[in-house]
Amino acid sequence: MLLRSNSMQKKLLLVDDEVAILKALRRLFKRAGFAVQIAESGKEALALMEHEDFHVVMTDFRMPHMTGGELVAEVQARFPDTVCMILSGYADLQSVLLALNSGAVYKFLEKPWDDAALVEEVEQAYLHWEDLQKRAGLTRLGAESLALVEVDHNGMIYAINPAACQQLSIEQSSAMGHSVIQFLPLMRKEQFDLLFSLRGGHIELVDLDQERALHLRSKPACNQRWILSIEAHNRTAVLGVRQLLDRSEVISHLDSVMAAEQPSVMVAYLDLSGFRNFNDYLGYSEADRILSRVAELLVANKPLHSIIGRMGGDEFVMLAADIGDMQQGINLIRELLQPFERLIPFDGRDLHISFNAGFAIGPEDGANSEVLLQNAQAACIYAKSRGRSFYPRYHQAMNERRRDLVRLQSDLYRALECEQFSVVYQPKVCLQSGNIVGAEALLRWQHEEHGAVSPAEFIPLAESSGLIESIGEWVLASASSQSRAWHEEGLPPFLVSVNLSGRQLQMGSLVERVRFVLDNTGLDPEQLELEVTETFLMQDISQSLILLEEIKALGVRLAIDDFGTGYSSLNYLHRLPIDTLKIDRSFIVDLERSSETYDLVRNVIHMSHDLGLRVVAEGVETQVQLDMLRELACDEIQGYYFSPPVSPEAFRRLLAQQRVFDICTGRKESPVAL
Repeated sequence: MLLRSNSMQKKLLLVDDEVAILKALRRLFKRAGFAVQIAESGKEALALMEHEDFHVVMTDFRMPHMTGGELVAEVQARFPDTVCMILSGYADLQSVLLALNSGAVYKFLEKPWDDAALVEEVEQAYLHWEDLQKRAGLTRLGAESLALVEVDHNGMIYAINPAACQQLSIEQSSAMGHSVIQFLPLMRKEQFDLLFSLRGGHIELVDLDQERALHLRSKPACNQRWILSIEAHNRTAVLGVRQLLDRSEVISHLDSVMAAEQPSVMVAYLDLSGFRNFNDYLGYSEADRILSRVAELLVANKPLHSIIGRMGGDEFVMLAADIGDMQQGINLIRELLQPFERLIPFDGRDLHISFNAGFAIGPEDGANSEVLLQNAQAACIYAKSRGRSFYPRYHQAMNERRRDLVRLQSDLYRALECEQFSVVYQPKVCLQSGNIVGAEALLRWQHEEHGAVSPAEFIPLAESSGLIESIGEWVLASASSQSRAWHEEGLPPFLVSVNLSGRQLQMGSLVERVRFVLDNTGLDPEQLELEVTETFLMQDISQSLILLEEIKALGVRLAIDDFGTGYSSLNYLHRLPIDTLKIDRSFIVDLERSSETYDLVRNVIHMSHDLGLRVVAEGVETQVQLDMLRELACDEIQGYYFSPPVSPEAFRRLLAQQRVFDICTGRKESPVAL
């Protein structure tokens, strides 16, 4: 590491109540190479010395309010490392002798002065200061219990005491003549420059291997050397987890790695999916304990030579150097998150915990730590809209998307009152009768400028902002009211299904709100089905059971949505008060090309039937998929093969038309009229 040369300046403070004399002296000593400050009184001089170190103070003797003698006595008491001189044309012999005998004055000089002689006298005073510092420094270095190192402006060690040797785990003989940087590898160049600036400085280094923080302070000594003190303090473990960095330590470490000109460094940004649910449902104290458990697993499972840090809240980062390509970055994230592919035992509960994650690689994706972290976070935010197990690398369009999402979130607040939301319905078809027996009510947003906005974009925004509670209640009320109206028209009976978000399920008033909607719309509870995602249920199975029992007591039906996307076991199903299980579309897509998936779907259907549950297959798009599901005795299907989500008017026509395929051949009887 190349270090900046920093020659010691000779710092002189001139004190006199005559401005003309001060100006003349300042010109003289500036030409002689001194760094000069001036003060017109003793009080002003002492104020300056509170904020700046001076090697030599030269003062007039006779001044109002505080004499030169009183000033140097005060300087000796408060700033004992400073050499004091008196330059005066008016002083009685007794005052001169008193000042010299006190030891506070190095020399007493008379006005008027000879320029060359005066400069030489002050040069000698500076050399006297250096000599005093050298003798005091050597004494302190050997006697002090504090860890001290004497270095030059390039960091080369000239002396080191036993306490410092112990602190740095080195022998005195091996330290002499080497740079202190060699024994403090975490120090960055800008930190070194700060330590050895003109007045000295202080920094903190984190030593993760020994779980400690090193506080370093420097002070000018003599002969262009510095005294460096080192104090070690035990780190406060972040979340109670050893080896976990906090935000400032992450930035410091990343700065160090990037300053060392590593070939590349990856920052993976990790955001716990739906962790707010734990806060809302279990309380902050319990949620913090879960967060600590998550941090323990991340640290215990981190890839070799990587570092884990917490950026705040439920957000973490992984830092790893020498990343060759994008696939290597993805593999490292998968390795880190491998423990979370299973349910996590916690205080007698089994919790499902998952992450959104994205990454950036420096210096290509960011030339400094701040930009690299921001871009890694942008990649993480982008990953949220793409679903689980997708870990993208940053690209520039993600920042534009991030800005768009911020604007979109603002527009979301106005969407409900501006009546930009609507509900569409996707039919569920019985495979035995060929009739429509149900419909899933789905939310749509028609933005006044951008047109149709994908639910994959605005639903996460609604959840993060808390708007999902009011929006979700509006969907429930709209679908219930519409279903009641169709039943009153005499249309064939059907079950309307409404999704409940994780945030809605955390509301303590959910049961009362559902009861209010049923009472207000007059819908028969048996004609309403509430869909709950498997991911939410498995976050805390014990609490989920209590909540589902309360909802079930209202008389409504319950369904598990997207079954197979979480990590639940079929063994849990018999404990849940549910009526329907919906197989996620990802399994239906693979049904015809994967024997493993076929066997899994078959087993799910058979076990569900054994438990008295109906099974709905989502995402059916082909005749082959339909035929296979009929063969496996699936009860209902939902998907574009029969109908996309349609407007209320179009669904009413479908419901009136009723049978949509021949139960003997499985073929659609006629095109769906939308």
